[in-house]
Amino acid sequence: MAPQTLALRGGTAEDHKGVLLVASYCNLQDQLTDAQECGGLCLKTADGHELQSFNSICRYIASCSPKCKQLLGDTQIDRALVQDWLSFRNTELPGLLEAQMLKVDKRLQTKVFLAGLSVSLADLVMFATLYRALANIPSAQRRDRYPNLFRWFDFMQHTIDPAGHYRRIDIRKPRFQRAPAAPPATPKPEKTKASDSKASTSSATAQKLPASTGPTQAPVKTKADSTAAAQTSETSSTAAGAAAEAAPAVHAEPNGAAATPPKQDASSKKEKKKEGKAAPAASKKAGDEPTVDMLDIRVGRIIKVEQHPNADSLYVEEIDLGEDKPRQVVSGLVKFVPADQMQNRRVVVVTNLKPAKMRDVMSYGMVLCASNDAHDEVEPILPPEDVPVGEKIMFEGYGAEPEAQLNPKKKIFEKISPDLRTYADGVAQYKSAPFMTSKGPVVSKLTNAAIK
Repeated sequence: MAPQTLALRGGTAEDHKGVLLVASYCNLQDQLTDAQECGGLCLKTADGHELQSFNSICRYIASCSPKCKQLLGDTQIDRALVQDWLSFRNTELPGLLEAQMLKVDKRLQTKVFLAGLSVSLADLVMFATLYRALANIPSAQRRDRYPNLFRWFDFMQHTIDPAGHYRRIDIRKPRFQRAPAAPPATPKPEKTKASDSKASTSSATAQKLPASTGPTQAPVKTKADSTAAAQTSETSSTAAGAAAEAAPAVHAEPNGAAATPPKQDASSKKEKKKEGKAAPAASKKAGDEPTVDMLDIRVGRIIKVEQHPNADSLYVEEIDLGEDKPRQVVSGLVKFVPADQMQNRRVVVVTNLKPAKMRDVMSYGMVLCASNDAHDEVEPILPPEDVPVGEKIMFEGYGAEPEAQLNPKKKIFEKISPDLRTYADGVAQYKSAPFMTSKGPVVSKLTNAAIK
């Protein structure tokens, strides 16, 4: 339920305008009083509590709105994404430097909304935060400098600010070039039917022949005619024989009935139908590009770790993944992480790899780790502390069910892994989609590192 009064005071002009934008979008502008005093930003709620940061004030206003569920996230992954963007604003965007703007542009490459399928608090807060920096960029550079960022920004300024708290920024869009019309197709001449041709030929021949007035006399055959006829007959017989040999065998029917092909067995017909149906599916599957949702990646906790009996560089771990019993996993982390730091460590595990024997010990999964280019620093990527064990890692835009077990011959993980990385903020990502849990993204202290 909406509070009766919200008293806003202090802070910068940009902060005030951002709070007003959120309140206006939430239809709570009438409950907000703006004292515009000097000092730090503060919102006094109806029950007397004071909130003193921009993010917490905006989150509180959103929670009082009828649009609360939409703004704060309708699903666990949407709520985690909203929180991720708010944290990103605090930690990465205070200076709004070139490198930071390029990072935002890259994250927006595949997004219409920052979280979910509609406007969220993340969109409102990021719009208010980025407005001044984007408005100061010369208009001729806007489209080419940060194309993804300005695409998103232009959509937002026409969507979330009907009250006009922010002056519209002119963003020149590429002009649509209509392709030239294709020339009209030349009509093809109609083909003359063979029967018409034969009929006209017969008619012409009949017109040339003189009318018969008496009984027709048989032509007298000469010796040369007889020889030619014999040669023609012989040639026709030879051609007919060759055609008969080349043609498939046909059973002759008695009483002059037409010949019919042999009947096919019912089972062979069914097999042919199955083959015909299976062929398109197989070709489609073969052409599909492997994506991260084919992997079953889950949060786990190492409850026991021992040195591998036959390999100095390997650990044998017992990992709690929320299953009936812990899962045994072999990892090559002895050189990088001491055993005492592995114990009780929270990790992220690929659980649908085919079990493999590693130096005579079976491994039933793989702990995902970040590694620098020199491969002299390796550490398991870290899920948030409060995520329950067994929770599946989600990726925005990739929601298919994972494979029950990956076929090692298809090299699916090997094809996906080049797109698994941490970026400058340490967030683990597949392409531009973060490794998300219900409590936020998976991270690592190793930035710009490969994940394997």
